[in-house]
Amino acid sequence: MKIALSPMDKFRAAGKFVDLKLNRRPLSVSIEVTKRCNARCDFCDYWKISDRDEMTDFTDIVRRFDPLVVVLTGGEPMIRRDLVPIIQSIKDVPGFRYITVLTHGGFLTEAKIREMVNAGVHQINISMNYPDARQDQERGIPGLFERLSKTVPKMVKEGHHVFTFASMLMVDNMHDAEPLIRLAHSWGINIAFSGYNDLKNGNQKHFVSPEKMEEFRKVCARIIQLKREYGNVMTSDWFFETLPTFYEKRHLDGCTAGKYMIHVNPKGMVQPCAELPAVAHYSEYVPQAYAGPNCGKCFDSCRAEPQAPLTLRRLGELTGLI
Repeated sequence: MKIALSPMDKFRAAGKFVDLKLNRRPLSVSIEVTKRCNARCDFCDYWKISDRDEMTDFTDIVRRFDPLVVVLTGGEPMIRRDLVPIIQSIKDVPGFRYITVLTHGGFLTEAKIREMVNAGVHQINISMNYPDARQDQERGIPGLFERLSKTVPKMVKEGHHVFTFASMLMVDNMHDAEPLIRLAHSWGINIAFSGYNDLKNGNQKHFVSPEKMEEFRKVCARIIQLKREYGNVMTSDWFFETLPTFYEKRHLDGCTAGKYMIHVNPKGMVQPCAELPAVAHYSEYVPQAYAGPNCGKCFDSCRAEPQAPLTLRRLGELTGLI
């Protein structure tokens, strides 16, 4: 499974990547269209938020930062009934950008998927930490896994190659990583991994303990093998080689949040990342001037992948050549 871009769009994306790196502008802007969520994850308290003070037009943010990737996130972004017009408006801003939506998948119907893809979405990231009905329990959404298992493979068969599992790799599900990769492959989709952190509500029970670390390292090594076998794991080798170190130290320097990736909340305030406080309104924020500090307390994919060494193999993975 490869990234669903035409050869021309891959060329445009590569050119834009080089331009953004040379000019030290954000590669990725995550736009938090809402903080509201109907899930009940124990590692996040967003479901307790009912604030509806949310921007309705995000195009000025996209024009100002002109990133390569725009991630529409939340909360649960699909709670917003105007999400499709929001996607369309961002797509209509001149220039190339890769638009993704991060969702728990509970609102993914066939009709809604078609609407989002037709509006301009390139990728739909489905949060998925378990390859079975345990996903329902984690999210507090009965029937979630069964609905996804019916809808997503059917849409892929119809030609909608836009889906990726977004999976946190933690102590609870480390032995589910291989089944998740196999499940994604059977559905015809990709999978990307991220680390766990406790920054949203202080829940530390999902971290890998020192007693489990050697076992966890073997899981990470196995995932690298599975990358070669199935070709649908989008995460860098470096991430899996480094994640155990993060869990050992609960800290890792080198985060480029605020410079190469930024987060904009529903009110238009820029946070270096989703876990750090707002520092300025988007209309006043200058990424090149941001000096930190960055905390180093997470190893999410958004901060890990920009740090991954740009090897020949990684270039091949990112361009879809291997």
